Order: sequence, then structure tokens, then C-alpha cells
Amino acid sequence: MEYTIKPLTPDLSPVFADYLGGLDFGHSPHWATCFCRFYQTNCSSADWQGRTGEENRTEAIAAIAAGTMEGHLAFDGDKCIGWCNANDVERFLRFEDDFDHLTKGKKVGCVICFVIHPAYRGRGVARSMLKEAVRVFKAKGYAAVLALPVESESGSEKRYRGTLNMYRELGFQEAERHDNLHVMWLDLDPA
Repeated sequence: MEYTIKPLTPDLSPVFADYLGGLDFGHSPHWATCFCRFYQTNCSSADWQGRTGEENRTEAIAAIAAGTMEGHLAFDGDKCIGWCNANDVERFLRFEDDFDHLTKGKKVGCVICFVIHPAYRGRGVARSMLKEAVRVFKAKGYAAVLALPVESESGSEKRYRGTLNMYRELGFQEAERHDNLHVMWLDLDPA
């Protein structure tokens, strides 16, 4: 099935906010208030847990308007069915200095979250968004793309960072492994 993948732009920020705000996160209630801001903050755990969904939603919309929060939305017709958080790795403040030994000063993109509507899971939506994210990173002159999938035996909603197979299919290689966390790397510019 073909899906339309669109970049997250200021005019689509209400669609983004309504999509994430309207999903059932019963499997992980704390995700309901995230609005994909967790990795783009470096506040303490206590401060993060004290933040409200409305604060994160408002901050996300402001970051989208400023161009500091990027990614892709998937649509089936006019219906939003997925979100992919794909941005410059430097914008994910939680990872500050964690990957310097890999990035080595290069311009590196990072794909961190996929939020797929439950009715569309297992239908290739995340794969389509990943392909588009890689295409956009390459078009913007990025040297590489980093991804951090986690192996999980639990339900598909817990594989919000994508699956190993979808990265391997696009040529990502495992750069490191930390227990069930795989650090996947794709060179876009072999130089």
C-alpha cells in the first residue's frame, strides 16, 4: 500500500499535535504527555516527570515553528497514521556527547521515534518513513544517519525506535551494541 510521507512543517504542527494527542498510550501512559520532546531536552528525570502534556505540546509546536523539531508524518489519504522523529543528532540533547566517537564532527542525522497508528502497524508505514528520512538527510548533505533500535519481545508498540530488520534492509550497519540497544549507522557520504 502506498502512503504519503510529508515533512513536518509549521502548517502541519496542529496535525502532529492532534495525532499524538489523540492516540491511546495505555501500554505506556507516560508517552501520552511526551509529544516527542523527551530526547530533545536535557532536563533531569524529576523535571521531565513534572512536565505536563500541554507544556510538551506547546514546546513542540514552538520548536516546529522555529525549525528545530523535524521529522515526517505519514498519511493514508487525509488521515494522519504515523510520525517519525528524524533530526540532526545534535538536536537530541539527551545524547549530548554520547556519540561523538562515532560522529567525529560530521553532520549526522538521527531517527529515534516512530509512532504508528495501531490499525496500521505491520503495514510498512515505519519503513516508508525511514526511507524518506534517509532520502531527506542525503539531500541535505548529511554524512550519515544514526538509529538506536531496541530489541523487545513485548508488543509492537514497544518497538517505537523501529526494528533491526528495517534498518538492515536500507544498509545500516551495527556500530555498537549495549545489551538490547543497537547503535545502527548508515554512511551517506563514504568520504
